[in-house]
Amino acid sequence: MKICYGLMLSSKYEQTCRLIDALNVNGNQLVLLIDKKSEQYFQDLYKKYSNDPHIEFIKDRFDVYWGGITTSTAAVSLMKNTLKYDYDYFTMCSESCLPLYPDEEIKAFLERHKGTEFIDVRFDWTKRSRLYLDHSKPYTAWQRKHRNLLAFWDVTRDTLFGWAIGKNKRFKSHTVPTTLLWWSTTKECTKYMVETIEKENLLEEYKNTLIADEHIFAEVIWKSKFYDKLYCQKIRGAALLYCDWYVLNAPKSLEMEDLERIYDPKNKYAFLYARKFDMKAHPDVVDKIYENRNNPNFKCLYK
Repeated sequence: MKICYGLMLSSKYEQTCRLIDALNVNGNQLVLLIDKKSEQYFQDLYKKYSNDPHIEFIKDRFDVYWGGITTSTAAVSLMKNTLKYDYDYFTMCSESCLPLYPDEEIKAFLERHKGTEFIDVRFDWTKRSRLYLDHSKPYTAWQRKHRNLLAFWDVTRDTLFGWAIGKNKRFKSHTVPTTLLWWSTTKECTKYMVETIEKENLLEEYKNTLIADEHIFAEVIWKSKFYDKLYCQKIRGAALLYCDWYVLNAPKSLEMEDLERIYDPKNKYAFLYARKFDMKAHPDVVDKIYENRNNPNFKCLYK
């Protein structure tokens, strides 16, 4: 079992190095795309890791803005650059993600489920406003901070006046597939997503939408044969990722108190990774998860 990790990175140098060192084991391949706005961060990482044959830095960098089409562009770039490598699964991560089990345990789980696609594809009519209304400008820092309030306003506007103010007629339907940017997919599926997005010019189609990365890949999977190969359908839980969305400014920055839920054997679906982590704010939970990751006797809870 071979894994290729695509890392979309922008900050937190020490936390990033710790993640890279954890993933760069047992022949795993890492492909890194670093936000062009983070130049010193890029230079520091490049100096430390550029001579490692298992780590590739994508040289064609650009500014990535939350909520804008550039996040989807970055994801496609990462996926496309992995295709030259030999691997079974591609896993998308950021510096805020952590693997929850030893590498051998993660690979054993994937081997038992080989051919399954681990990507969320759900349907949520409240997300239509992201696509139907015009969002041609990326969110400012203030808008991102208050994104939940703005999301409520957008849904209200779309519900009451969408028929009159909707700009992107392609997304008029209320059937809106949605996903998370972080997933594990087979190489075949990864290649299909890249080729379909390029063939159908979907980055251009989605360019004036908000948080396109949570929809463009879901649309591609939903309309393909890979939808029938999902770990689970129409609910959050297919991506092997623990993330707490039930807070005001989701997702939550995870703490020690979250470990019981992360490693709960009663969880219906498998969690092999988790996010978001902040090593400066909550170093104890990060240390504990790496302790588990580095313990060869720490076994995966899921069959």
